[in-house]
Order: sequence, then C-alpha cells, then structure tokens
Amino acid sequence: MLANVNLEKDLTFLARGGRVLIIGSRGPVQITPRLLMTKRSEVHGVALQLLTPEETKQLQEDLLKAFDKGALKPVVGKVFPLADAPRSHKEIIEPPSGAFGKLVLDPWA
Repeated sequence: MLANVNLEKDLTFLARGGRVLIIGSRGPVQITPRLLMTKRSEVHGVALQLLTPEETKQLQEDLLKAFDKGALKPVVGKVFPLADAPRSHKEIIEPPSGAFGKLVLDPWA
C-alpha cells in the first residue's frame, strides 16, 4: 500500500530490528518516531527504476531464493482477470477500498 496511507500502522507490526521499504507514496508521510526507536527498526526509501541491470538481476535472484525457502509469504488479497486491471487499480488508489494483501492480475482468468 501507499506509505502516505499506511506507514504509521505498518510500523506497529514491525519486529525488533525490522525494516520497512517504501516503494510507493502519493503524498506526505507523518509517523511517530517512537514506533521505530523502541524496536530499533528502520525505514528505507527505494526507487526501483534507478537500479542498474546488475542490481535488478541480483534482486530478482534474491527474491526467488527467499520465496523458495519460505522466508517470503505474500498475502494475496484478491485475484482479478487481466481485463479488470482498471478496477484493480481503483481498489488500491481510492480509499477506503478495503484492499488487503497483494492484488494479483491473472492473464489466464
């Protein structure tokens, strides 16, 4: 989800020493720093479009390894047929959408 909508809430779920990577935001973000300080956690901003081809390849390999080991378990909220892509975007962008987990576009549905 968007950092300007969810970051404060996301910080309450962090484990001690946890990290949040901000990949998308559509406005200012306001947080309570104590949520980070008490767990010694971190927030990082990431711009994937600035990665080099080598960094992109390494990221893809690392993600696949993490999925294979079960270290990453994405929560799938809804699956949409590819033809419903515009509706899926509305679920993400227009609050209160109630979107939970990842929204997946299925080209074979």
